[in-house]
Order: sequence, then structure tokens, then C-alpha cells
Amino acid sequence: MIILYGDSASVFVRKPRILLNEKRIDFISDPIDLYDYVSDEFNKISPLNKIPVLRDGDFTLADSSAICAYIDKKYPDPSFYPVDPEDYGKALWYEEYADTVLFQAIAPCYYQTVLVPLYHHRKPDQEAIDIAINMHLPKVASYLENELTGKKFLVGDQLTIADVAVVSVFMNMYLSGFPINSEYWPCLSVYLDNHFKRGSFKSCIKDVEAKRSRKMSLL
Repeated sequence: MIILYGDSASVFVRKPRILLNEKRIDFISDPIDLYDYVSDEFNKISPLNKIPVLRDGDFTLADSSAICAYIDKKYPDPSFYPVDPEDYGKALWYEEYADTVLFQAIAPCYYQTVLVPLYHHRKPDQEAIDIAINMHLPKVASYLENELTGKKFLVGDQLTIADVAVVSVFMNMYLSGFPINSEYWPCLSVYLDNHFKRGSFKSCIKDVEAKRSRKMSLL
């Protein structure tokens, strides 16, 4: 049985979780929260002490991109990595863009709005949020708006790792209460709304909202 270690509040845990759900692969979720606890078992299999980590029998693997590639290779139907070399390259590019530039640009919204009150017990830094929304978000949103013009998916005509990675990051904006401005970025807005309704994405949103509600009730 596959075990996926990590709380779905993490963008990087969501990626393999969504793939497992889309492929209808049974797995056990161990929602390790690095703020609250880290098990001895997790310390043994996570060299960088980061989430996610995947255990498949005796095999263990860290890093969301490596885990997703492994899942898709072992369970190729349906595949989330295009066969065409150019599409394959673009899908990997969007995944890398999401995991680095996109994540860094809008991370303060989620961190300050959700994580700071829950785990650090202080008020959000509004200046950090404003900088993210007004200075960093427009550049990445405008780039993706242009890439999505007339398209339902980022690459080809099916859901790929590119969509999984990008939507997972923007899920943080949604959970922070900062939806994408549909007047400025209409294509991106429709794209995100459509994917947020997809069962595999929706289950992650519900889990984070439920945990946030439980935490807030204890404060």
C-alpha cells in the first residue's frame, strides 16, 4: 500500500495526492504537519525533512516532482506527461515555473493569512500581502493569462502535470480569500474556477478548510 506523508495544506503534497486520486490509486494519507509533529519514521525517509514523502512498499522517495514522475511511470493510465517531445518539455517547464517562480510570488498571501494566525499566533503582515498581490502576482498572472488564451489546459487537450502544479499553487490564493481578478485575467480566472471544481482538487480544498476550521475553534 502506498503511503503519502504530508498535509494537503502544502502545495507540494497536493501534487502527488491529486495524481493518485485522478488515477484512482488506493493510498494512505499520513498528514504529517511539520509545525505540529514529525514522526521517527518520517525522519528516516525524508533526507531534507520536508514534505511530501512517498512510501511504496520498501521503496521511499522525497520531492513532489520526483514522486509525481514515479507515480506516472508505475501507473501510466491515464498519463499526466505528454508523449510528444515538445508538449512533454512544456509540461515540465510549467511544473517548474509553478514550483518556483509562481509559488514564491504569491506564497505570502497564504502564509500570512492562513499559517501565521494558526501556527505562529500573530496577526498577518499586511504589507507582505500587499506586495505579493500588487507587485508579484500581476507578472505571473499575466504570463499565464497569455499562455491560456483560448485553452482549457496548459498543454494539449488533457490534464497534465502542468495543470496539477499550477492549480495547486493558485489554490493558496483561493484559500487565502484572494481570488484572481476576472477583469484583469479572464482566461486564468475561468481556468482556475473550472479546475477547482474537479473532484481531486476539491478534496484538497475541503481538507484544508476543515483543518483550518478546527484550528480556529481551538484558538
